[in-house]
Amino acid sequence: MPKVFIGVGHGGSDPGAVSNNTKEKDLNLSIALACRDELKRDGISVKMSRTKDENDTLSEEIKECNAYSPDLAVDIHNNAGGGDGAEAFYHYGGGTSKTLAENILAEIVKIGQNSRGAKIRKNTNGKDYYGFIRETSCPAVIVECAFVDNATDLKILATEGKRQAMGEAIGKGILKT
Repeated sequence: MPKVFIGVGHGGSDPGAVSNNTKEKDLNLSIALACRDELKRDGISVKMSRTKDENDTLSEEIKECNAYSPDLAVDIHNNAGGGDGAEAFYHYGGGTSKTLAENILAEIVKIGQNSRGAKIRKNTNGKDYYGFIRETSCPAVIVECAFVDNATDLKILATEGKRQAMGEAIGKGILKT
């Protein structure tokens, strides 16, 4: 049975991006739970870094992921900083990580969110900037679903049903990969 690890960005005392009382950690968890349910409906074994609001450090998340030994890993986040749209970061070497990022974004676009693209980001050593991508032992991506400080973007996540649609879209992108 294929295995997928879902990282849920932030949590507990770390709210992530915050705008107008909207906390990234709450959006991330809602989306991740819907993604998990979508994958389980298709017979995929899933482990999540958290299923409730609790502190969850990046190092703990990476350790859990590698101990689970999944086929794929996705870390779910939302953005801030004045932009709009979804984006997905993948391993600078491409491969399955790049395919996963592109498939997820293609599904997110189908629910009405625009795409900022599948991207890489390197650190000063020429390695992946993001620890989740750099240190996991399987193909991994980070998905940024929307900008919490953009009113138009936030409408795509405004209700539990819309967050469920986002999670299902991510799940469909994973299944496609």
